[in-house]
Amino acid sequence: MSEKMAKFQLYQQYLYICCMKTKEDIKLEFAKLSAIDQEQLLDELLRDYETRGQILETLTDEIQKRNKKKPCPHCASEIVYKRGKQKGVQMYKCRSCNKWYSETTGTPLWDIKLKNKWQSYLRCMEQGMSIKKTAKEIGISIQTSFDWRHKILSSLAGFTPETLSEVVECDELELALSNKGSRNLKRKPRKRGSDFKRNEASSEPTVVQVVTAVQRNGEKYLKAVESKRLSADEIAKAFNGRLKDKTTLITDKHPSYKLFTKKNPTLKHKLVEAKQYVSKNDKNVHLQHVNNTHSQLRSFLNKFNGVSSKYLQNYLNWFAYGSKLSGTKETIKLWLTTILASPQAYHLFLQFKENAVNIRT
Repeated sequence: MSEKMAKFQLYQQYLYICCMKTKEDIKLEFAKLSAIDQEQLLDELLRDYETRGQILETLTDEIQKRNKKKPCPHCASEIVYKRGKQKGVQMYKCRSCNKWYSETTGTPLWDIKLKNKWQSYLRCMEQGMSIKKTAKEIGISIQTSFDWRHKILSSLAGFTPETLSEVVECDELELALSNKGSRNLKRKPRKRGSDFKRNEASSEPTVVQVVTAVQRNGEKYLKAVESKRLSADEIAKAFNGRLKDKTTLITDKHPSYKLFTKKNPTLKHKLVEAKQYVSKNDKNVHLQHVNNTHSQLRSFLNKFNGVSSKYLQNYLNWFAYGSKLSGTKETIKLWLTTILASPQAYHLFLQFKENAVNIRT
């Protein structure tokens, strides 16, 4: 049987099931299908649901009802008033700066013409698809796929944990500095990642240190630092005051962590031998959570066949945010909620674009 005929028969089954009068009838008919047909039908229904953009439309209505008036994204004033709708999107005018804006102004969805494809795009991101594969999957250009990904990831900058407390494991993950996408390299190109040698014969750093802090409740904070050898000042800058007083910081015997905690006497510092990962004296003093996080992060980054170091922080935020959503059935809804709650994401994306590259297609 040809693929075209199989799809036609599946569509006929879909139409037949839709004619059922009750949910129970639909469930009974659905149960009669083979496992493969059930999976295909669910995929077709999901695509149809995503194409119509119902989640986004419903969620936008919910947010508009919950928030009576959106503060001005230009001057943060709350002295605003509604001025009708354009294409179903609520419009506002600010009495303080006299500027117009909409419910999506400043968010990644601002000035997007194909909003009905965003749910499908998020599903592709959730599955870890590359930018090119996602573009082909939902029918957009590679440059649009690149821009959409980083508009979405720019919205996650405000969702990193503000503070870390109680017991926090900390370690750094060293990654080779990647210039993927750059047009003019200042060094000879590497043919394979295996020919990378740490800071060899170079006055500039050739590595990126990913400072990783994992709270025992699962909260993660990751910060990319371009450095030859992580210093106490770079650690302090990476944390940026996020460690609360009396926090127990567990690290290996890297001297920079010792100096960092010496400069911050409100922190309790406990050490673990790098080769042991667990203290001999206290089994609760270990680095197992942070080491597991590093293993998961490597697997996450491997799916993209290398990430340019200048885009790495966006992917670190994605990894940390995605780990919070694991196990939930409403991943797409939660992503869209985050996107709509990020009034400065578009501004952050414009800053990002200054250092980004255009994709040649």
